[in-house]
Amino acid sequence: MEIAVIVDGISPAQRDFYPWFRYAAQLGEHGWQLHFFEGETLPTAFERRFDAMMLHVWLDWLNPKLFEPRRTMRTLERYAVYRAEYPETVQIILNHTDMSRRPYATIYWRRGDPVLYRTPAYDRAELDPFPAETIWPFEKVWGAPVFASAAEDLPYAAGFIGRISGPKGYRERVARETAKVGLGICSSERPYSKQEYSQLMARCRIAVCPRGWGEQSARHWDAWRSGKPVLTDRDCDAVEMIPGLRLQAGVHYLIFEEPEQIPDLVRYWTAPARAEALAEIGRQGQRAAESYDPLDNLLRFFRHALASER
Repeated sequence: MEIAVIVDGISPAQRDFYPWFRYAAQLGEHGWQLHFFEGETLPTAFERRFDAMMLHVWLDWLNPKLFEPRRTMRTLERYAVYRAEYPETVQIILNHTDMSRRPYATIYWRRGDPVLYRTPAYDRAELDPFPAETIWPFEKVWGAPVFASAAEDLPYAAGFIGRISGPKGYRERVARETAKVGLGICSSERPYSKQEYSQLMARCRIAVCPRGWGEQSARHWDAWRSGKPVLTDRDCDAVEMIPGLRLQAGVHYLIFEEPEQIPDLVRYWTAPARAEALAEIGRQGQRAAESYDPLDNLLRFFRHALASER
């Protein structure tokens, strides 16, 4: 099977996080040949039939750096003509933005198209007009056990280190409340190097993981893969952060409704009497994250989406 992947506005530094880039060779070994088109080669993608086509193009219309209307409109024009000329080509609709509660990819969608959706809401009705049965969840390939630490080296009850993002003032509130019981820092620039950041978070008993512009984050995945208990917010609890699983508050992570609840929640869960219960939450989150196989997930999606073509 040959699949054309149209790439437009996606930073090269970000590409290895997406499974179709990272696992292109392995996918080919399984019979799924991916052909990538961008820049000068992009127009040639629309010159012949493929078994399937997927547009990995920048979808956030409000981003002034990465959204270029003229370029995107040219791609959209070519795409519309291609759909008319090659109606038998399966069109995979890719919704990949951080702001996963909004179906940005509707501009390319037609009823019946399979939808590959990053971190979809558990309540698929939020993603209207995409029919729930057409949505297949995926997540970036990220997270490493960089927050792992010895149990005796945890001077901070909780920690959040991040940049200003998302609803105005929200992450600053999270940092302010977390600082009352541990390490809480939020700034416009990265306050530490990657190594320093990981070392500090490793010394926190609980990783506080609030939403930003979107709900999902590498912070969640680094904490899970490290076996670190996660304290996250209700918005994050509403989306499928680990594809194929319905994560549960009190099992895979802890939940706060408002940042002002963080100090009391941290004090409650870091009490000596709850040490084992807290550690078990960390272990359950780790097991859930490690159960996700992004290559297998993509293989199963391709088999599902192109079943009639095989």
